[in-house]
Amino acid sequence: MLSAWQRWWMSAWPHRGLVRWHVPRFLRACPEPFRGEVLEIGAGTGWTTRRLLETFPQVALTAVDADHVAVQQLEWLRERYGQRLTVAAANALDLPFDRAAFDVVVAINVLRFLPDKTSAIAQWLRVLRPGGLLGVSDREAGGLLAEVEKLLVGEGCKVLYRRDAWYYSLWAQKAYPVEA
Repeated sequence: MLSAWQRWWMSAWPHRGLVRWHVPRFLRACPEPFRGEVLEIGAGTGWTTRRLLETFPQVALTAVDADHVAVQQLEWLRERYGQRLTVAAANALDLPFDRAAFDVVVAINVLRFLPDKTSAIAQWLRVLRPGGLLGVSDREAGGLLAEVEKLLVGEGCKVLYRRDAWYYSLWAQKAYPVEA
């Protein structure tokens, strides 16, 4: 559940400006074109959701957030984007989706709020199809990028793009299962 301050920040002009500046750069850094079913984790009030839908008109997006108030605020976007957008309340540590349900999973400004990053990464990889892309971007906080990269490599993912700055960006590809 988000605090009142976090809710305010997600709608405030500095946050919207940051989204307008950072998210397109993050999306352009994706090493492959977006395709198929996309999952956005931590959709908040929908600023990034709109950017995803506007930038990639060929995808179907599922936007989830653990905060029910945020999910209700996302409903107005469904009127604009129709069947291309599905909105759901879901915890990033316990996603209600089948294994290998998405081609791309995106988590922007989410990981620093989660108490168990290992479980989060495991959940995100669980719902990602083999060969699918996982994009993670957040404000750098105490070596978080190195921790995320280590977790992904430990799960057999190949890091395709890594940018370490005040806001880091990382794109990784989930490995295909090895035939015995």
